[in-house]
Amino acid sequence: MIQGSIFRNYYKTILTFIMLTFISWSNVDINVASQIPILSYHNVQTNPKKPSAYFISSVAFEKQIKHLKENGYHTVLPDDIYNHYTKGTTLPEKPIMLSFDDTRKEHFNIVAQILEKYCYKGTFFIMTVAIGKKNYMTGAEIKMLSERGHCIGHHTWDHQDLRKLPIKEWNTQIDKPKKKLEEIIGKEVQYLAYPFGLCNDYAVTELKKRNFKGAFQLSGKQDKNDPLFSIRRLIVPGNWDGVRLLKEISASFR
Repeated sequence: MIQGSIFRNYYKTILTFIMLTFISWSNVDINVASQIPILSYHNVQTNPKKPSAYFISSVAFEKQIKHLKENGYHTVLPDDIYNHYTKGTTLPEKPIMLSFDDTRKEHFNIVAQILEKYCYKGTFFIMTVAIGKKNYMTGAEIKMLSERGHCIGHHTWDHQDLRKLPIKEWNTQIDKPKKKLEEIIGKEVQYLAYPFGLCNDYAVTELKKRNFKGAFQLSGKQDKNDPLFSIRRLIVPGNWDGVRLLKEISASFR
């Protein structure tokens, strides 16, 4: 009886240790990942009519990027974040991810040139319905961005809300566009930005079935059960200067 009691206590101790170790590891990963600032931009134009959440002038954008550079920020890409989560790889001091949605032509003509001027890399989430249309990037331009070290991500075919997308439409909105992007850049496309920044368990489950490694939302709280599929981004309005941007980063990513 004594021997049996000793073994039971031994196994209880081991089980408790394993559980505490797992809980501690999970919390550390989630907390660390939540600290990575990720910014979201849309239209970066030479002369926008009025700065807003979705419009910023090229001059204001460059001032923001310059301010980030002068304050020691280093750009990271989705793979860096994924590896940090899953393998504990080290990120540079003051990591930041810069993302650009909707396939806009100025992402190639303006944004990429500004980023590269400061030795920065960006992540471009492509809505494939727009490829080759007026004011939008061509396949060749998307390929060049990838070849220059930027990341190409998925933003659906035509910006449908994935939370309520019928199963029969996932092939049109996700599978075919994913294949098209991979044919354009010659690499796997493994990350997605949710249209409208909105997600739920249904959308996450369907993305996992398709072997995505992660997905990016907007203002919602990061899900501790699925942190890689609820990575937060902050939309940067066109009227923020560099000082305001740094304040918002500090307030939003703790």
